[in-house]
Amino acid sequence: MKPTNPKLFASLILVAALVPPALGHENHGKAPGEGGEAPTSGPIAITAEAKTNLALQVEEADLRTLEKTALVFGQIAVIPHHSAAVSSRIAGRISEVKVTDGESVQKGQVVVDVESLQIGDPPPHVQYAAPIGGIVIDRHVVQGDSVEPNNHLMEIVDLTEVYAEGRIFEGQVAAVKPGQVVRVSVESYPAETFTGTVDLLSGTLDAETRTLKVWVRIKNPDLKLRPNMRARLHIVTAEADSVIAVPHSAVLGEAGHLFVFVQSDTDELVFERKPVVLGLKDDRYYEVIEGVFPGDKVVTLGNYQLQYVTTRPAAPPSEADAVNAPAAADLAAGGESGEHTHAEESAPPRSLYLPLMAMGITVGVLLLLNLIALLVRRPRHAPESSPAPAASESHRAAVAK
Repeated sequence: MKPTNPKLFASLILVAALVPPALGHENHGKAPGEGGEAPTSGPIAITAEAKTNLALQVEEADLRTLEKTALVFGQIAVIPHHSAAVSSRIAGRISEVKVTDGESVQKGQVVVDVESLQIGDPPPHVQYAAPIGGIVIDRHVVQGDSVEPNNHLMEIVDLTEVYAEGRIFEGQVAAVKPGQVVRVSVESYPAETFTGTVDLLSGTLDAETRTLKVWVRIKNPDLKLRPNMRARLHIVTAEADSVIAVPHSAVLGEAGHLFVFVQSDTDELVFERKPVVLGLKDDRYYEVIEGVFPGDKVVTLGNYQLQYVTTRPAAPPSEADAVNAPAAADLAAGGESGEHTHAEESAPPRSLYLPLMAMGITVGVLLLLNLIALLVRRPRHAPESSPAPAASESHRAAVAK
C-alpha cells in the first residue's frame, strides 16, 4: 500500500531512529573529569593487591638532628705518606719479579730480585723488600729488564685509609673547617655511605677557578675505595636539633606545591595527600615545618605512582542490606506508606522526562507541519460542465416530433 504522504512517513522514521540513541546516552556514565567536574580529592583507598604492585614503603617522620651540608665533587686519592716506592741501588738485570699489580704484600716481603753487573761466579744478587704493607701498583719492570741505580721499579700503597679530594668555592671557605664530619658516596657503591672528616685545607686558592682544595680522611678497611674513583662529598657545616624530618624520596611536587602521602593510623590501605612546608635539608632528609607530625608514616617508595591511582571501589552491599534498604528509606523519609514507595519505584526515572518530552514535542510539530502541507496542497474541485449543445438540439427535436 502506498503511503498517502511520503514526507510524513519519512519524518516518523527519522524520529524513531534518533530518539533511542538519545535515551541510551542519558544514562551513560561520564569519563573522569568530563563536564568540568573537579578531580577526586580526599583519602586514597587502595586494595592490598595494588599496594603490592606499587611496592609501597613507608617510614615514620621523626625528630632528628638535621645537618646542613655543603656539596663538593672530587675523587679518591692515596694519602701521600701511605705510599712507598721500590727502587734499585745497583745497576744490573731483573732476575725475578715476585709480585704483580694489585697484589697485597706485607711489610718486609721480598718483591723483586736484581742480579748485579759486578763480576762474580755466581754474579751477586740483591733482593728488595716491600717498605710498607699494602697493594702493589704502578709496576714498571719485568724479568730480564736492565736497571740502573735509583730506577723506580714499582709502588706500594696502603689503602686502609684514603683521601677524598675536592674543591670548595670561595663562598664556602668560611663554613668549612678541619674536623667537620663528611659523608662520601661513590658510583661504585651507590647504596653505601663512607664517613670521614676534613683533614686539611689548601693554603691558597686556585688562581683560575677561585676554589680551595680540601682533603677528607676516610677509613677504608674493606679496601672498597680505590684511587681515582669519582666521589661526592657532603661536608656537614651546621646542625639543627630536634626537627621533624622526612626522607627526600617522600616529598613530591614543585616549589610552593609540595606534598607527601601519609598512611592512615587505622587502615594501612588508606593514604592521605598532605601539603608540606619545608625548611633545612641535608643529603638525606628534609625538615618539615608544617604538614607532618612525629610518628606519621610517610610513603617513601611508590608514592609517585600513588598520586595517579584511583580509589578502590566501595564494597557491594550484603543481602541483608539489600532487604532492609526500602525499610530504612521509609524511616528516613518519616515513615511514608509502602504504597507510596511502590508508586515511586514504578514511576519512570526522572532522567527520562526530558528525552520523552523532547520526543513528544518533535512528533507533534512534524504532524502539524504535515497537516498544514496537506491542506495547502489539496486540489480544488472543477465546476460541473453544462450539457453538450448537440445533446440539447437532439432533445428539442424529439420533443417536437
